[in-house]
Amino acid sequence: MGVHEAIAELYKTFEEAFYRGDADQISLMYTEDAELFAPQAPVVRGRQAITELWRSIVGPGGNKIRVEIGEVQETGDWAYEVGGFKAATPDGRVLNSGKYIVIWKRQPTGEWKTHRDIFHWDIPPAEPMAHRSGSPKIELMGVQSETSVGVLAASVLPPARK
Repeated sequence: MGVHEAIAELYKTFEEAFYRGDADQISLMYTEDAELFAPQAPVVRGRQAITELWRSIVGPGGNKIRVEIGEVQETGDWAYEVGGFKAATPDGRVLNSGKYIVIWKRQPTGEWKTHRDIFHWDIPPAEPMAHRSGSPKIELMGVQSETSVGVLAASVLPPARK
């Protein structure tokens, strides 16, 4: 299987895991030392931190994401990919959309994993809900979060619209 086909299969798994709210499955796409670069947020470093970010983003699941692969170029054990994405509620209302560049690294097993994940908005997410007294609470796609990862996640995807 070529790199384009391998990436397409990984995104199919990603889209299904996003819908189920399965951050652990999503994080398996990343190398242990991966970095995720989101707009107006600090760099998220390492698979464990990326897992926690995705956990805050997907919550219990239910929303959908669609990834459109554009260009893919491979050289040896490295590849880069350019594409776009759109997140939507179950009834199809667009939450946000954007574009990305992913740097993929072939593992010794032959499997491709995301090593660097960089994206930006075309349709930005809505502002997160106001913080309450004490610890910050944000709603992200209908999920309450009190963690600093949740604060970052709020900059990544918006609350679900009702």
